[in-house]
Amino acid sequence: MTAENLCLCGSGQLYQGCCQLYHQGAQLPPTPEALMRSRYSAYALGNVRYIIETTHADSPYMQKNKSQWIKSLKDYTDRTTFVGLLVQETAIEEEGKTGYVTFSAVLLQDGKNASFSEKSRFFLVNGRWLYVDGDVS
Repeated sequence: MTAENLCLCGSGQLYQGCCQLYHQGAQLPPTPEALMRSRYSAYALGNVRYIIETTHADSPYMQKNKSQWIKSLKDYTDRTTFVGLLVQETAIEEEGKTGYVTFSAVLLQDGKNASFSEKSRFFLVNGRWLYVDGDVS
């Protein structure tokens, strides 16, 4: 990806002024939606380090064997084409410490439709939003 490209998160912004800032650690995503978008673009770019760093310790997706988790994520990102993202709804509840983002992701895996919708849950921990889990449909 070059600096002239639009960010894969669907924001309409250039990558360098959008998710790249989060991926490089220059800024923290300020909202659950910004975190969700940056995680989507991290998946699309194969940035498994960012995916792991932005996953809450209590997430069912958290794996103790980090090298196995990296391999699993890399295998997933390598065989998946991330076509598009549509955010449908966002909410912050419980005194601003729990966020929800409902979205649809258009994906292809091995040339077949692997699209899904999810209502993701995020926790605010020490000023940083982290992905916990989601209900997939």
